[in-house]
Amino acid sequence: MSLTSIASITSAIQNQPGWEGVRDWGAIVRAWSQIVSPAIAERTQPRSLSRGILTIATNSSSLSHQLTFGRQALCQRFNRLESAPSIVDLRFVAVGYTDRSIVTATDDRSVAIDSGNVVICSHCNCRAREGELLRWNVCRFCAFAEHRF
Repeated sequence: MSLTSIASITSAIQNQPGWEGVRDWGAIVRAWSQIVSPAIAERTQPRSLSRGILTIATNSSSLSHQLTFGRQALCQRFNRLESAPSIVDLRFVAVGYTDRSIVTATDDRSVAIDSGNVVICSHCNCRAREGELLRWNVCRFCAFAEHRF
């Protein structure tokens, strides 16, 4: 038994019949990053292709609006690339974008509290809003654990 790289296995699978959509989608993602500036590429993500209409998620509604005005030029640039499938129109939406640079905290206690006065819970020594301690005498986590809601 010989060892085969994952890249060659993936390539062999994608070349089989029925995998055209996967190949096309990979070409779309690569093409999108080629036709827009790096700053735009960071703030956008191709989300879906349906009936020749490519939906692009953006991180803000103002960027969606701005790109909508230039969608014909972007569509033409997209269709000039031979590696990507033909696109009839582009649709920009400000939902469905996930920022790859954001790291989510697994414990809410580690998230900084940005509003209100921050105090320390006497029960668990975590940061809490002053209003929580005034209401329950403990932070929201301790109050929840003790069923004080």
